[in-house]
Amino acid sequence: MWTMQAGKTDICDEGLCSTCSGHHKKFKTTRDHKTIDIQIYKPPVGSIKIKCDKHNQQFNLYCPIHLMPCCDECISTQHSKCIGIQSLESVVEKTKTEKSKESVDKDINSILLFLNRMVTKKTRNVTKREQQCESIQESIGKIREEINKYLDKLEKEALERSRYCMGSRGIQIDKFHY
Repeated sequence: MWTMQAGKTDICDEGLCSTCSGHHKKFKTTRDHKTIDIQIYKPPVGSIKIKCDKHNQQFNLYCPIHLMPCCDECISTQHSKCIGIQSLESVVEKTKTEKSKESVDKDINSILLFLNRMVTKKTRNVTKREQQCESIQESIGKIREEINKYLDKLEKEALERSRYCMGSRGIQIDKFHY
């Protein structure tokens, strides 16, 4: 059974599956070769080959077992037992689509995060506004209560003065009549 923990050696510059990588390390001449995980291996842009070095044919197929592009001749001679050979064009298109999808997913997640933050801020603002309205209403109620108390006091004083005036003048008027 093939596993997909494949790698690439830094000296041979060959893509190897985990089985082949194990065999590569058994030989004295290749034992010291350092393998690089294929998931993190990024070849320099200028080093991407479009033709097979052995057969001088353009790559048009892809071997998922060895994770490498192949020409027609390589498929028939070196990859005849490999399962799942695909057209290189479809693999490249699928990779482009996956990268685009990843980019769109990242953008969507970023937008969702921004929107969630906005909703949180707006919710906080609405809650704060409601609290401020309640506080203002309480303040208005207290001020109205104080004003009413003061008006009641003024009214009481005015009534007392008018009774006093009425009472003292009434006495003076009575004294005047006699």
